Amino acid sequence: MWPPQDSSPQDAPPALWALQQDLLALAEHLLGPRDRSKQICQPVFNHDGPFLRNTPHLDGAFAVLSLNAAGYWPTAIYEMAHETVHLLNPIAGETNFLEEGIAVAFSMYALDAYSLPPFETPVVSYTEALKLVRALAPDVFAAGRRIRESAGALSKATQRDLAILFPAVDRAILCRLSQPFPLRG
Repeated sequence: MWPPQDSSPQDAPPALWALQQDLLALAEHLLGPRDRSKQICQPVFNHDGPFLRNTPHLDGAFAVLSLNAAGYWPTAIYEMAHETVHLLNPIAGETNFLEEGIAVAFSMYALDAYSLPPFETPVVSYTEALKLVRALAPDVFAAGRRIRESAGALSKATQRDLAILFPAVDRAILCRLSQPFPLRG
């Protein structure tokens, strides 16, 4: 039975790691292969989470989950799914509205895949990113795969890249999708 009922995420590192591997496989299935030059490390919990942390030499990355996720599997799944999209092409620095919107969509998809109730983020910038991504195409994951195949990474997609792939989409939407995402807010 998933998620495990007899332990919390922080008390079940093997189950948490298995979840990370499952989410990576699912993300790769939907969005294309990850950057194999980067090692994916075991997730951790921190009061500042969730976010993605790169290793000191930028040769790997891992998900840092919130303390809420440490004690509740649905939150761990939601947060880790979001960070898993970033793990496909871990970068140092900022990302864009496009990558964040796809990450929110994947979090919602993961909850459904594990037969858990849906959760909508109350954070306005994430809600905006999701709305913008949904304007690209009915299947946001197929759109994300096309973008990654063309630009190499969601975070590298420019407005011009998006305009070539989605010529019918309003230029203002494409511009916003390619803009840096505020880290908090």
